[in-house]
Amino acid sequence: MKIIWLVLLLPFLAQCSSSNSTSKHLPSLSSPARAQAWGQSLVLLTKDGYQKTYINPSNPKEILRIIASRQMMPFFAYPPNIKGIETRANTPQIWQSSSVNGTSINWYQSTYSSSNRASVFRTLGAELKDRSGGRGQFRIEAEGTKNQMQTWLSELRIGQ
Repeated sequence: MKIIWLVLLLPFLAQCSSSNSTSKHLPSLSSPARAQAWGQSLVLLTKDGYQKTYINPSNPKEILRIIASRQMMPFFAYPPNIKGIETRANTPQIWQSSSVNGTSINWYQSTYSSSNRASVFRTLGAELKDRSGGRGQFRIEAEGTKNQMQTWLSELRIGQ
């Protein structure tokens, strides 16, 4: 009886696995403005995607990181409290929202600044696609100020 159910479910399971929200082609998300101002990103290939990191050479506390994956990224129903690195602060917050390549993405402040690091901001994982239909999951992390996060998100572009 179990074998019959398995045989009946195989086509459905195959369809579910092939209709994943991402495709083999992972779009390239980059920041031409950060590349022009700071230089090219450092690129690290990961098991299921890549990570691009832009670092301001005149202020290494300013960092923009793009994490791309073919897999769904975890997310929060509510933004986590802002954590203090050197203090024991734990402050509630509301979602911030910005547009990345025409898609509205929620983001939050992860930590307050410390003596050796700027504040850290993160987006939730979001699906973005390019014009050819390539899709991927993306999360953006920035070390800087809230205004910088908003600006840097608006500068992101999907390439072909």
